[in-house]
Amino acid sequence: MAVSPTLGEERMRVSIDHVGLHVSNLEKAVDFYQRTLGLRVHKRMRVGEVEIAFLDLNGTYLELVQRPGSPEGAPPGRWSHFAVYVDEFDELVSRLEGLGLELRRVKLPDGTRIVFFKDPDGHDVEVLERRVAQ
Repeated sequence: MAVSPTLGEERMRVSIDHVGLHVSNLEKAVDFYQRTLGLRVHKRMRVGEVEIAFLDLNGTYLELVQRPGSPEGAPPGRWSHFAVYVDEFDELVSRLEGLGLELRRVKLPDGTRIVFFKDPDGHDVEVLERRVAQ
């Protein structure tokens, strides 16, 4: 049974702040996410030898981390991914096709369209069509 986090008698508000991905080349990853999803750099920082860029996803952030000596690439298979939804699904799919990306398309039983593609490190990116409730 799932338990909702509480603070006293009130339900605690929990939101995602950021999702972090290890990348082998920070500049290449930043450029990729700018070209594919139109994300903008919110903040950059360096902690010792680790370089980090936060890309803005409308108030939630994609944290790209380049750490020397880390293994290159995403784990094999389709276990690890993050998902975003967009209003202009067809426009984005056209942009991704124009960039020459290999796309995997899925249509859910409710008609929602989804497209998957891989970033330069092999992380799966899932884009869902935002649908108006019927």
